[in-house]
Amino acid sequence: IYIDGRAVDMQRYEFPGFVDPSRLRFETLEPVDKSTLHHPSRGCLNEIYATAICGNDLTSSVLYTIGVTATMSGQLAPICLFLVGLVLYLFKSVYGEAGTAIPLNGGAYNLLLNTTSKSIASLAACLTILSYIATAVVSATECVTYASNLCPWIDVYWGTIILLFIFCVLSILGITESAVVAVGIFIVHMGSMVFLIFVAGVYTLQNPSIFAENLRSPLKYDWPLSILFGFCVAMLGVTGFETSANYIEEQQKGVFPKTLFNSWLVSCGRVEHFQNLIQC
Repeated sequence: IYIDGRAVDMQRYEFPGFVDPSRLRFETLEPVDKSTLHHPSRGCLNEIYATAICGNDLTSSVLYTIGVTATMSGQLAPICLFLVGLVLYLFKSVYGEAGTAIPLNGGAYNLLLNTTSKSIASLAACLTILSYIATAVVSATECVTYASNLCPWIDVYWGTIILLFIFCVLSILGITESAVVAVGIFIVHMGSMVFLIFVAGVYTLQNPSIFAENLRSPLKYDWPLSILFGFCVAMLGVTGFETSANYIEEQQKGVFPKTLFNSWLVSCGRVEHFQNLIQC
Protein backbone atom coordinates (compact mmCIF):
# COMPACT_ATOMS: atom_id res chain seq x y z
CA ILE A 1 0.00 0.00 0.00
CA TYR A 2 1.32 3.45 -0.94
CA ILE A 3 0.63 6.56 1.15
CA ASP A 4 1.99 9.90 -0.05
CA GLY A 5 4.13 8.04 -2.57
CA ARG A 6 5.77 5.87 0.13
CA ALA A 7 5.28 2.10 0.39
CA VAL A 8 3.77 1.05 3.70
CA ASP A 9 4.24 -2.53 4.90
CA MET A 10 0.86 -3.60 6.27
CA GLN A 11 -1.91 -6.11 5.80
CA ARG A 12 -4.81 -5.44 3.46
CA TYR A 13 -7.31 -5.38 6.30
CA GLU A 14 -5.39 -2.84 8.40
CA PHE A 15 -6.30 0.82 8.38
CA PRO A 16 -3.66 2.71 6.33
CA GLY A 17 -4.09 5.98 8.23
CA PHE A 18 -5.62 9.36 7.47
CA VAL A 19 -4.79 11.27 4.31
CA ASP A 20 -4.95 15.02 3.88
CA PRO A 21 -8.01 15.80 1.72
CA SER A 22 -5.92 18.26 -0.27
CA ARG A 23 -3.89 15.33 -1.56
CA LEU A 24 -6.91 13.51 -2.98
CA ARG A 25 -7.25 13.54 -6.75
CA PHE A 26 -10.50 12.85 -8.60
CA GLU A 27 -10.80 11.95 -12.26
CA THR A 28 -13.55 13.34 -14.46
CA LEU A 29 -15.23 10.53 -16.39
CA GLU A 30 -17.09 10.91 -19.64
CA PRO A 31 -20.86 10.22 -19.53
CA VAL A 32 -21.74 6.64 -20.47
CA ASP A 33 -24.54 5.77 -22.86
CA LYS A 34 -26.70 3.26 -20.96
CA SER A 35 -28.00 1.73 -24.18
CA THR A 36 -24.49 0.42 -24.94
CA LEU A 37 -24.10 -1.32 -21.60
CA HIS A 38 -24.44 -5.12 -21.59
CA HIS A 39 -27.05 -6.06 -19.05
CA PRO A 40 -28.66 -9.48 -18.63
CA SER A 41 -32.15 -8.03 -18.10
CA ARG A 42 -32.33 -6.27 -21.45
CA GLY A 43 -33.28 -9.45 -23.39
CA CYS A 44 -36.38 -9.46 -25.53
CA LEU A 45 -37.29 -13.19 -25.55
CA ASN A 46 -40.45 -13.92 -23.61
CA GLU A 47 -41.45 -17.25 -22.09
CA ILE A 48 -42.91 -18.69 -25.30
CA TYR A 49 -39.94 -17.84 -27.51
CA ALA A 50 -37.36 -18.96 -24.97
CA THR A 51 -39.19 -22.24 -24.34
CA ALA A 52 -39.62 -22.95 -28.05
CA ILE A 53 -35.90 -22.62 -28.83
CA CYS A 54 -34.77 -25.16 -26.24
CA GLY A 55 -38.02 -27.14 -26.45
CA ASN A 56 -37.36 -28.08 -30.07
CA ASP A 57 -34.31 -30.03 -28.94
CA LEU A 58 -36.46 -31.99 -26.50
CA THR A 59 -39.52 -32.62 -28.64
CA SER A 60 -37.56 -33.59 -31.75
CA SER A 61 -35.83 -36.38 -29.83
CA VAL A 62 -39.03 -38.08 -28.68
CA LEU A 63 -39.38 -40.60 -31.49
CA TYR A 64 -35.83 -41.88 -31.75
CA THR A 65 -35.24 -41.81 -27.98
CA ILE A 66 -38.33 -43.85 -27.24
CA GLY A 67 -37.39 -46.45 -29.84
CA VAL A 68 -33.86 -46.89 -28.57
CA THR A 69 -35.01 -46.91 -24.94
CA ALA A 70 -37.57 -49.61 -25.71
CA THR A 71 -34.89 -51.69 -27.40
CA MET A 72 -32.68 -51.59 -24.31
CA SER A 73 -35.26 -51.86 -21.52
CA GLY A 74 -38.44 -53.20 -23.11
CA GLN A 75 -41.57 -52.68 -21.04
CA LEU A 76 -39.44 -51.11 -18.29
CA ALA A 77 -38.81 -48.05 -20.49
CA PRO A 78 -41.50 -45.92 -18.75
CA ILE A 79 -39.57 -46.43 -15.49
CA CYS A 80 -36.38 -45.23 -17.19
CA LEU A 81 -38.11 -42.15 -18.55
CA PHE A 82 -39.65 -41.47 -15.15
CA LEU A 83 -36.19 -41.58 -13.55
CA VAL A 84 -34.93 -39.14 -16.17
CA GLY A 85 -37.79 -36.79 -15.32
CA LEU A 86 -36.94 -37.07 -11.62
CA VAL A 87 -33.28 -36.23 -12.29
CA LEU A 88 -34.29 -33.24 -14.41
CA TYR A 89 -36.59 -31.98 -11.66
CA LEU A 90 -33.71 -31.95 -9.18
CA PHE A 91 -31.36 -30.47 -11.77
CA LYS A 92 -33.93 -27.80 -12.67
CA SER A 93 -33.90 -26.29 -9.19
CA VAL A 94 -30.11 -26.11 -8.98
CA TYR A 95 -29.66 -24.88 -12.54
CA GLY A 96 -32.38 -22.28 -12.21
CA GLU A 97 -30.91 -20.82 -9.02
CA ALA A 98 -27.39 -20.75 -10.46
CA GLY A 99 -28.53 -19.20 -13.73
CA THR A 100 -30.53 -16.53 -11.89
CA ALA A 101 -27.53 -15.65 -9.72
CA ILE A 102 -25.15 -15.50 -12.71
CA PRO A 103 -27.35 -14.58 -15.72
CA LEU A 104 -24.64 -14.81 -18.38
CA ASN A 105 -24.52 -16.80 -21.60
CA GLY A 106 -22.35 -19.88 -21.69
CA GLY A 107 -24.40 -22.49 -19.87
CA ALA A 108 -22.64 -24.88 -17.53
CA TYR A 109 -19.22 -23.64 -18.66
CA ASN A 110 -19.86 -20.09 -17.52
CA LEU A 111 -21.40 -21.21 -14.22
CA LEU A 112 -18.46 -23.47 -13.39
CA LEU A 113 -16.01 -20.82 -14.55
CA ASN A 114 -17.41 -18.41 -11.95
CA THR A 115 -17.65 -20.95 -9.15
CA THR A 116 -14.76 -23.39 -9.71
CA SER A 117 -11.47 -23.48 -11.59
CA LYS A 118 -10.80 -23.08 -15.29
CA SER A 119 -9.80 -26.74 -15.57
CA ILE A 120 -13.17 -27.99 -14.33
CA ALA A 121 -15.01 -25.48 -16.50
CA SER A 122 -12.99 -26.56 -19.55
CA LEU A 123 -13.78 -30.20 -18.81
CA ALA A 124 -17.48 -29.37 -18.64
CA ALA A 125 -17.21 -27.49 -21.93
CA CYS A 126 -15.57 -30.50 -23.60
CA LEU A 127 -18.27 -32.84 -22.29
CA THR A 128 -20.94 -30.41 -23.51
CA ILE A 129 -19.40 -30.38 -26.99
CA LEU A 130 -19.33 -34.18 -27.04
CA SER A 131 -22.98 -34.25 -25.98
CA TYR A 132 -23.97 -31.86 -28.76
CA ILE A 133 -21.98 -33.84 -31.32
CA ALA A 134 -23.60 -37.11 -30.23
CA THR A 135 -27.05 -35.54 -30.42
CA ALA A 136 -26.35 -34.09 -33.87
CA VAL A 137 -25.10 -37.43 -35.23
CA VAL A 138 -28.05 -39.40 -33.83
CA SER A 139 -30.59 -36.83 -35.06
CA ALA A 140 -29.02 -36.66 -38.53
CA THR A 141 -28.88 -40.47 -38.76
CA GLU A 142 -32.54 -40.84 -37.82
CA CYS A 143 -33.51 -38.11 -40.28
CA VAL A 144 -31.69 -39.75 -43.17
CA THR A 145 -33.03 -43.16 -42.14
CA TYR A 146 -36.60 -41.86 -42.39
CA ALA A 147 -35.75 -40.29 -45.75
CA SER A 148 -34.29 -43.58 -47.02
CA ASN A 149 -37.59 -45.31 -46.28
CA LEU A 150 -39.29 -42.88 -48.68
CA CYS A 151 -36.42 -42.83 -51.19
CA PRO A 152 -34.52 -46.16 -51.11
CA TRP A 153 -31.70 -44.77 -53.26
CA ILE A 154 -30.52 -42.54 -50.35
CA ASP A 155 -27.46 -43.96 -48.56
CA VAL A 156 -27.77 -43.49 -44.80
CA TYR A 157 -24.00 -43.22 -44.17
CA TRP A 158 -23.17 -40.60 -46.79
CA GLY A 159 -26.50 -38.86 -46.36
CA THR A 160 -25.76 -38.30 -42.67
CA ILE A 161 -22.33 -36.86 -43.47
CA ILE A 162 -23.73 -34.53 -46.12
CA LEU A 163 -26.52 -33.35 -43.82
CA LEU A 164 -24.10 -32.59 -40.97
CA PHE A 165 -21.78 -30.80 -43.42
CA ILE A 166 -24.61 -28.55 -44.63
CA PHE A 167 -25.51 -27.49 -41.09
CA CYS A 168 -21.82 -26.94 -40.27
CA VAL A 169 -21.52 -24.57 -43.21
CA LEU A 170 -24.65 -22.70 -42.09
CA SER A 171 -23.22 -22.33 -38.58
CA ILE A 172 -19.89 -21.08 -39.92
CA LEU A 173 -21.72 -18.51 -42.05
CA GLY A 174 -23.29 -17.19 -38.86
CA ILE A 175 -26.91 -18.06 -39.57
CA THR A 176 -28.78 -17.97 -36.27
CA GLU A 177 -32.09 -19.45 -35.24
CA SER A 178 -35.26 -17.37 -35.57
CA ALA A 179 -37.44 -17.32 -32.46
CA VAL A 180 -40.60 -16.99 -34.56
CA VAL A 181 -39.67 -19.99 -36.70
CA ALA A 182 -38.73 -21.91 -33.54
CA VAL A 183 -42.22 -21.32 -32.13
CA GLY A 184 -43.76 -22.68 -35.33
CA ILE A 185 -41.59 -25.80 -35.23
CA PHE A 186 -42.34 -26.25 -31.53
CA ILE A 187 -46.08 -26.12 -32.18
CA VAL A 188 -45.71 -28.78 -34.90
CA HIS A 189 -43.68 -30.99 -32.56
CA MET A 190 -46.14 -30.67 -29.69
CA GLY A 191 -49.11 -31.15 -31.98
CA SER A 192 -47.56 -34.31 -33.43
CA MET A 193 -46.86 -35.71 -29.98
CA VAL A 194 -50.38 -34.98 -28.72
CA PHE A 195 -51.85 -36.53 -31.87
CA LEU A 196 -49.77 -39.71 -31.45
CA ILE A 197 -50.78 -39.95 -27.78
CA PHE A 198 -54.43 -39.64 -28.76
CA VAL A 199 -54.20 -42.21 -31.55
CA ALA A 200 -52.26 -44.65 -29.34
CA GLY A 201 -54.80 -44.24 -26.56
CA VAL A 202 -57.71 -44.97 -28.90
CA TYR A 203 -55.91 -47.99 -30.33
CA THR A 204 -55.23 -49.30 -26.82
CA LEU A 205 -58.90 -49.09 -25.90
CA GLN A 206 -59.80 -51.00 -29.04
CA ASN A 207 -57.11 -53.66 -28.56
CA PRO A 208 -56.45 -54.19 -24.83
CA SER A 209 -54.88 -57.61 -25.40
CA ILE A 210 -51.81 -56.07 -27.07
CA PHE A 211 -50.83 -54.31 -23.87
CA ALA A 212 -50.90 -57.61 -21.94
CA GLU A 213 -48.78 -59.29 -24.61
CA ASN A 214 -46.18 -56.51 -24.47
CA LEU A 215 -45.93 -56.88 -20.69
CA ARG A 216 -45.26 -60.62 -21.05
CA SER A 217 -42.49 -60.18 -23.61
CA PRO A 218 -39.02 -61.16 -22.23
CA LEU A 219 -36.44 -58.51 -21.39
CA LYS A 220 -33.24 -58.26 -23.37
CA TYR A 221 -31.19 -58.04 -20.14
CA ASP A 222 -31.82 -58.58 -16.46
CA TRP A 223 -34.11 -55.92 -15.01
CA PRO A 224 -31.34 -53.92 -13.22
CA LEU A 225 -29.27 -53.72 -16.42
CA SER A 226 -32.38 -52.99 -18.47
CA ILE A 227 -33.22 -50.00 -16.27
CA LEU A 228 -29.60 -48.82 -16.27
CA PHE A 229 -29.14 -49.05 -20.04
CA GLY A 230 -32.57 -47.57 -20.69
CA PHE A 231 -31.86 -44.67 -18.33
CA CYS A 232 -28.54 -43.91 -20.04
CA VAL A 233 -30.14 -43.93 -23.47
CA ALA A 234 -33.12 -41.87 -22.31
CA MET A 235 -30.77 -39.17 -20.98
CA LEU A 236 -29.61 -38.62 -24.56
CA GLY A 237 -33.05 -37.31 -25.43
CA VAL A 238 -32.93 -34.50 -22.85
CA THR A 239 -29.67 -32.92 -23.98
CA GLY A 240 -31.59 -29.81 -25.01
CA PHE A 241 -32.69 -29.14 -21.45
CA GLU A 242 -29.55 -27.18 -20.56
CA THR A 243 -29.43 -25.12 -23.76
CA SER A 244 -31.69 -22.42 -22.29
CA ALA A 245 -28.73 -21.10 -20.31
CA ASN A 246 -26.78 -20.55 -23.53
CA TYR A 247 -28.99 -17.55 -24.38
CA ILE A 248 -30.07 -16.46 -20.92
CA GLU A 249 -28.97 -12.87 -21.60
CA GLU A 250 -31.43 -12.67 -24.50
CA GLN A 251 -34.33 -13.68 -22.23
CA GLN A 252 -36.46 -11.26 -20.30
CA LYS A 253 -35.98 -10.99 -16.56
CA GLY A 254 -37.47 -13.95 -14.71
CA VAL A 255 -38.06 -16.04 -17.84
CA PHE A 256 -35.18 -18.49 -17.36
CA PRO A 257 -36.71 -20.47 -14.44
CA LYS A 258 -40.02 -20.64 -16.31
CA THR A 259 -38.22 -21.97 -19.37
CA LEU A 260 -36.65 -24.74 -17.31
CA PHE A 261 -40.01 -25.66 -15.81
CA ASN A 262 -41.68 -25.79 -19.23
CA SER A 263 -38.85 -27.93 -20.60
CA TRP A 264 -39.27 -30.28 -17.67
CA LEU A 265 -42.99 -30.60 -18.42
CA VAL A 266 -42.17 -31.45 -22.03
CA SER A 267 -39.71 -34.09 -20.86
CA CYS A 268 -42.29 -35.61 -18.52
CA GLY A 269 -44.79 -35.66 -21.37
CA ARG A 270 -42.58 -38.20 -23.10
CA VAL A 271 -43.40 -40.73 -20.35
CA GLU A 272 -47.09 -40.54 -21.17
CA HIS A 273 -46.21 -40.65 -24.84
CA PHE A 274 -44.25 -43.87 -24.42
CA GLN A 275 -46.84 -45.50 -22.16
CA ASN A 276 -49.36 -45.16 -24.96
CA LEU A 277 -46.99 -46.26 -27.70
CA ILE A 278 -45.77 -49.32 -25.84
CA GLN A 279 -49.35 -50.54 -25.64
CA CYS A 280 -49.46 -50.56 -29.43
